[in-house]
Amino acid sequence: MANPTATIEHLNGENFSVFRLKNRFLSLDIAPDLGGKIISLRSGRALQTEWLWKSERAPHQPAQLDHSYTRQHDTGGIDECFPSVDACELPANAGDRAGHPLPDHGELYGRPWTLQESVVNSDGTATLTLRQLCQTLPVTFERRLLLAPDSGTLRFEYRVENLSDSPVPFSWCMHPALAITPGMQLRLPDSHHLYCSYASDNAPLTTGDQFRWPLTPNGTDMSIIPDPDTNSGYATKLLSHQNLSDCTSGNSPAIAGLENPATGEALHFVLPPSEVPHIALWLNYRGWAGDGGAPYFNLVLEPAIGNGDSLRELLDRGTAPAVPARASRSWSFEVHATTPGLC
Repeated sequence: MANPTATIEHLNGENFSVFRLKNRFLSLDIAPDLGGKIISLRSGRALQTEWLWKSERAPHQPAQLDHSYTRQHDTGGIDECFPSVDACELPANAGDRAGHPLPDHGELYGRPWTLQESVVNSDGTATLTLRQLCQTLPVTFERRLLLAPDSGTLRFEYRVENLSDSPVPFSWCMHPALAITPGMQLRLPDSHHLYCSYASDNAPLTTGDQFRWPLTPNGTDMSIIPDPDTNSGYATKLLSHQNLSDCTSGNSPAIAGLENPATGEALHFVLPPSEVPHIALWLNYRGWAGDGGAPYFNLVLEPAIGNGDSLRELLDRGTAPAVPARASRSWSFEVHATTPGLC
């Protein structure tokens, strides 16, 4: 019997090209012309379970630096947010970059990335590497995806290279909009310390609250996906209060993800705290929509470097990550999508 192997297929999408990485456990579609957006992530029997939420209202379109992500590009799937999530102007302590404006959700989404590598390696691992030369900061951003040949393991590897003679501050998060159904379970490390940076009406906590996962200050269990109607729906943003070392031992991985008790399926992010020290959550339970339409029902679970809504906030706090002059910074993590009993 031949050794198992993952595959790479080049497809045509809706006015953009798509690369499909696939094995018998997992399939994902990546659009380099849309900022490396992952537009589909499927697992389960016959690869029929789609984990990514997709907007029925927002079309894919090229992005410009003055665009609003939430109003124009909240299409679903997985985007990369770099070098800030919220739009901001860098403060005085940003050095020679003080006063520099950064766009909403960063500058990577919706812009063509350069294909560096598309190959199936000798061990059967499929590899896709994309790179972007940034406009707002003097860096290159590179992401490599590696799909194992015979497991539901997808590895993300990142590298940011500073092309300048001074340190470059940044923040980063992956922005996966996940499809949810009531009764699903949201898994975070027990007792991880979170704070709330935004809470809408009807939310079971208020802006500024701090708590240990999963119980809010009023005793609400946030680990169960609710079933609100449009009158009781809410949205809230939660971030790591400090970092994932508060709930792990050494560099033991922190595990976060979605579990579906109805099917036994799960999607887990396996995060090494020394490389990816933070988590952010956007819980949108029919409580918000940036385009003014009916509120969405989705969830964004973000592995992150930097526990603030903007790079300016991190610089003001003195906690902003940075890439040293003429150097690079790398990090990685894994996504596991497995179904018990799949054969």
